[in-house]
Amino acid sequence: MYQYLLLLDTEQEREFFKKLYKEHKNEMYYTALKILKNESDAEDMVHETFLTLTEHLSKMIDNSPQKSWNFILTILKHKCYNLYKKKKWEIEDDSELENRKDVFSEEPDDRIERLEKKELIMSLMKQMKESYQEVLILQYYHEMDIAEIAEVLSETEDNIRHISMRAKRKMCKMLEKYGIADSHGI
Repeated sequence: MYQYLLLLDTEQEREFFKKLYKEHKNEMYYTALKILKNESDAEDMVHETFLTLTEHLSKMIDNSPQKSWNFILTILKHKCYNLYKKKKWEIEDDSELENRKDVFSEEPDDRIERLEKKELIMSLMKQMKESYQEVLILQYYHEMDIAEIAEVLSETEDNIRHISMRAKRKMCKMLEKYGIADSHGI
């Protein structure tokens, strides 16, 4: 814990961090272990999450304990899923890599348009409720199915389906304003 405290500027931040560390380190570890199924990786992700928290602590100090925990949990889960995906990519055999779309075969204008749409979607997503963001990121960025998302977020599959449906509907409405989607989707 002391290496984290050295990264903090004020005594208030240090005291707040100590409290977060003592209250949440074990629960964070078990959450990471549940996702990664590897003790060493789980420890690494908890460590990386605490490092990230040191950068955002001043924004968290005035939050309610539940909001702080949700923020911590979101960071931890994203880090775990990024590692999970990275390891999954490393295991893939070369034959699958050959079948992937070559980005250089894409026309430059098409690629620019695709990247601009992606940037717009990410920007719009940041305007959505946190629960919508989480589900969409896990569903599309991390390519998780409803059952996996429900397990990670400790929700029912039915609830995740509803959140996903509402989030997609909201995203389509937001994209309609930019002329990217019509009333039937993208």
